[in-house]
Amino acid sequence: MSVKPEKEKKCTDFQGIPLSSAGQQIQQLLDALPFYAFLVDSAHTLVAVNRKVVQDFRLDATQLVGSCCPIVVHGKSSPISECPLVEALERGEAVERELFDSGGARWMRAAVFPTGLIGDDGEPVYLHFVRDITDIKTTEKRLSESLEHHSALYDLLQQFQHCHSNSQILEALVDEIISLSWLGMATMAVGFLAKDNHLELTVQRNVAPGQLARCKRVHLGECLCGKAAETGRRLVCSSTNTDHTIVYQGMGEHRHAVLPISHEGRVLGVVALYIKPGDELNSFKLNFLDAAVSAAASALAGQIAREDVKRIREKSMAQVISYQEDERKHIAKELHDQVCQSLSALLLEIQTHAALDDSLREAQRGCEARIRSLIDEVRCMASHLRPTILDDYGLEAALARHVEELSSQKSLVIDYQYASSSEQHQRMPAPIEIGLYRIALEALDNVVSHASANRASLIILQQHSKLTLLVEDDGCGFDYSAVRSDLDRCMGLIGMEQRIGLMGGTLRIESTPRKGTTVRAEIPLYVPAADPV
Repeated sequence: MSVKPEKEKKCTDFQGIPLSSAGQQIQQLLDALPFYAFLVDSAHTLVAVNRKVVQDFRLDATQLVGSCCPIVVHGKSSPISECPLVEALERGEAVERELFDSGGARWMRAAVFPTGLIGDDGEPVYLHFVRDITDIKTTEKRLSESLEHHSALYDLLQQFQHCHSNSQILEALVDEIISLSWLGMATMAVGFLAKDNHLELTVQRNVAPGQLARCKRVHLGECLCGKAAETGRRLVCSSTNTDHTIVYQGMGEHRHAVLPISHEGRVLGVVALYIKPGDELNSFKLNFLDAAVSAAASALAGQIAREDVKRIREKSMAQVISYQEDERKHIAKELHDQVCQSLSALLLEIQTHAALDDSLREAQRGCEARIRSLIDEVRCMASHLRPTILDDYGLEAALARHVEELSSQKSLVIDYQYASSSEQHQRMPAPIEIGLYRIALEALDNVVSHASANRASLIILQQHSKLTLLVEDDGCGFDYSAVRSDLDRCMGLIGMEQRIGLMGGTLRIESTPRKGTTVRAEIPLYVPAADPV
């Protein structure tokens, strides 16, 4: 079998080919490119340029060819250090990189490729591409800044959700701002909350005590912070500003960004930030600060609204409970003074008639027993309506007596505990004591009436910031959702929920058929605010 000879390979590169022999075809290729394209030699001399270069530089090709590439492109007499041709000459291979042309304030993507062509002077010729990517780099920078912007705002909003006071919101705002290195803020900062016609220092970071003393209370219109609060306008200025009337001893020249926290035209507070020396607040940074302050303003406005609602609710709670208890006291007094007295008078009348007629003696004994039983029941009702021990000795003693009476009357063992985290146990405000007493009685009455339980427990835990009431039993339990949907069966539960709601607390009931029931009520207690400084 004969073997077909291998076809001879042809050389497809331009190695050692004079440029003049391929000049026309190469020029056509260069002109077809939409970006700058040159042919340059190792001395950075332009050998050929494309139509894009001629159009943008508004020069003839004859004027450009033979010129120095750095002069034409960068306006410099010698090659710039970032020029890829320098590295291509050293490495003997293609080089591509991005570089910033400071002279033209442009970003470019430049590439140099060995061509294998030889110039008229015998020097190798290189293909040099230059593409203006300033718009791309600007867009990338804006996207990156925008991502930083939105990421920081998202983090700040997440923090606001876990803040439960105005001071916590202000602290979150200040700490987030000074933690962002790209903002260029120093770690010193102060934050104020607006109070009538002045600002009260609420947050401070790394400020000397002597300076804090001057900032503890700032009147509107006074110094930079007071001026920002008065006008509602942002101030960015140095310590030599005429509005900066307070001179801090030992403190050198510094620059401020003073930001009012405003919501719907009302200034709620002010933050004063120190700018790092040499740093500037550009529009991007200022936009972020405005957005952060706006978010803080919304959070503060929401917190203020919640506090207003809480005050109104507490006032309503006191009024409603006071009215209810006055009615109970009035009814209890009527039962004790009127009904019991009338029953006692009836008992005396029966005794008088029986003394005159022996035939009535047997009926007398039956009537006396029933009337005395009625008197005891009425007195018990009066006591339940408004036990005097609650007014005289407080919640702990009143519940202890009720548990004792209930245990003696019913075949139910009740474990009662009252614990306080404070060494010196103090009585709570009367509305709180009365409200908890009613909730505890309703819960225990439900155990007695419906649970068929053998054991139950009543636990009260009084802590510094809240009070917890817990009632548990080992009874038959019930389907809470079914009972809650039946208005005739859930009036007691509704009453408990309404009462705990008036006190700003929460009520949770967990029950499973044949597995007992747990009633848990928590009520916030007033905690005096600490000095923010």
